[in-house]
Order: sequence, then structure tokens, then C-alpha cells
Amino acid sequence: MPRDYKPRAAGGRKKQKQGAPAWLWALAGLLLGAFLVGLAWLKLDRPGQVTQWIGARPDRPPQSAPRKAETPKVPPYRPRYRFYDELGRKQVVVPEEQLDRRKDPELTDPTARYLVQIGAFTRAADADRLQAELALLGIETRITKASLGGGKIRYRVQAGPYLGRSRLDAARARLKKNGYRDLLVRIIH
Repeated sequence: MPRDYKPRAAGGRKKQKQGAPAWLWALAGLLLGAFLVGLAWLKLDRPGQVTQWIGARPDRPPQSAPRKAETPKVPPYRPRYRFYDELGRKQVVVPEEQLDRRKDPELTDPTARYLVQIGAFTRAADADRLQAELALLGIETRITKASLGGGKIRYRVQAGPYLGRSRLDAARARLKKNGYRDLLVRIIH
């Protein structure tokens, strides 16, 4: 098939010349605006350079605003009370042996009998578990069943009875050493 190699104008129309791009117009507008603002700033008087009064003259010359008194620097916080620090240094530990010297005859009675309650549980299995732990430490205990109001039942784990305070204090010291808390119960004859 034959081919035509002659250059021809497309569509018979002439190309229209395009104008400047929009970004160029925006840049020119910004530069012109900045130039005009700069001229106005240079031409206008500044408020600090007033040479003549307009209107009535004031009764007294202008004054600056009164200066505020400088606020004193706040010292760093120091607590006023050092009670807890001083208390720790002044703490006195009274040995258990000296507690027997109380003037209350009920507590110093050498014939008094005491029980030490180590726990009270709602389930018998928990009381049995504690009794077994204490047996491994060499503390002989017993479990008593107590009925409380409303049909509630508690199983108390108790050690003793101990005659006199010296044996009682030794048993309580052993319990405390192994992390158990106790409740002292005096048996009344």
C-alpha cells in the first residue's frame, strides 16, 4: 500500500499562542504586594517618633507603666515536719521479757493458762492444711469447731494450753519467726 510522505498541517487550523502559566502570575502578584508593603512601611511614621501633638495637650507628660515589684524567688520545698524520719531513729524496741513486768496481775500470773489461736477458717480442709504446716515446725495444735450466729461455722486452729508466760512467749516467737500471726486467748478457770 502506498504511503504519503508529504508534511501537511493538522486540521488546517493555526495553533494559538498560550499565555504565561498561572504560577508565574501568582508569583508576580506576591512580589508586587511585598514591594508595596515595604514602601508603605518605610514611608509611614512610627508611633515612637511623634513630633507634634494632635488635639489638646495632656496635663502631665506621658509616663511609663509602673513596674511590678519583682517576685521573690521561691525556695525549694522543704517539709516542715520530719516526724517520720526522726521517729525511725528514736524507735525503742521493748523485748518480750520486759513486757511481763506489767503491773496488771492478770497478765503476770504464773499459774495462768493461755491458748494461741493461729487461724480460723470456714472450711475444715484449710484448717487441716495449716495444722500440718505447723506440725512440720514442731508446734502442736488442735482444731476446734465454733458455731457463730446465723448458722455459720468456723474451724479454729489453736496451740496450747501454755502454763505461764515464758512458754507462751517462746511459742509465739517461733510462730512470728516463721511468718504466722497469732491471737492470744487466756483461759479462765
